[in-house]
Amino acid sequence: MQGLLMMKLYLDEILDGRTTFDARLHPTDRRGTVALVDSSTFRIHGTAEITGIRAITYEEFVRWHQVGPFRNTPIAPYHEGGTCYAYDLANVRRLPIPARMPRVEDAHMWVEVPERISRNLFSQTTLF
Repeated sequence: MQGLLMMKLYLDEILDGRTTFDARLHPTDRRGTVALVDSSTFRIHGTAEITGIRAITYEEFVRWHQVGPFRNTPIAPYHEGGTCYAYDLANVRRLPIPARMPRVEDAHMWVEVPERISRNLFSQTTLF
């Protein structure tokens, strides 16, 4: 199973149902179930299915990121005018107990979730 790294603030937006997609600068060909991993603690807080990818405007990308303490923060226009992407998510599940996983040095966006942890995630999402 792959893990998608992001800040906890954005994980909570997804896990609490306030948004149904993750906004990224690059497309992906990954589909299916992924772990939602806090990039600072490497704890898995939930799972979701990536059901599709669609192009979004840079303005949509910026709006997606303007939540919580970043609500009124302008985003640097380093990608302005470029195409951004929404990873559409379904079957989002918050884990009752966040799962620990080993920190992966030099991880940027995706991490491989060890098999033993993947099995634990499956049992948590089916039992609760």
